[in-house]
Amino acid sequence: MKTAAVIITALSATLSQTHAFVVSSSAASVSSSRTAPSQLLIRSITPSSSSSSLNMFSGNALDVEEEEDEEKRLQIEQMAKAMGMSVEEYQLGMNARARMEKSIDDLRVIGGDVAQGVSVERDGNMPPKHLVVTVTEEGKAMGKVRLEKALVDALKSASEKSKVGRTEAQKDMMKYISDSMKKMGAM
Repeated sequence: MKTAAVIITALSATLSQTHAFVVSSSAASVSSSRTAPSQLLIRSITPSSSSSSLNMFSGNALDVEEEEDEEKRLQIEQMAKAMGMSVEEYQLGMNARARMEKSIDDLRVIGGDVAQGVSVERDGNMPPKHLVVTVTEEGKAMGKVRLEKALVDALKSASEKSKVGRTEAQKDMMKYISDSMKKMGAM
């Protein structure tokens, strides 16, 4: 039961910080050069900031023992109690979430075929924070219709590969939680 609660906490924390339902403008730059392939680089997609936040899912203060601010320490203890967990279990869930997010952010997958002149590189986030679409001269020579199809195929391929990466990150997170709970003696 406790392991399930920690996993649910970690996953819900991850979902609360998703960018999937946020409409925002992103920093995008388009560069074109005769010697280098044309690329559309979307540097980041950041949600608009809001004055309210879900502090219980922020992961800002994961170690109560190291926390000097008594108010934050009490807040963490209250959040753990509200979820029916010990502080250590709550911290484990938040640490697991942070590890999974880093793993997904660091993931890089490539879709398409570089040799054909169309490729897409992205991270594991949905929607991606890192997205690089590369079209070389070979890709441009395909013609509009074939290029559009190749781009769509490359995007789908990269999206499927990132989905596999996210699934692996979730499995790793659950294994981390399970191993940590065993070490804590909770299982």
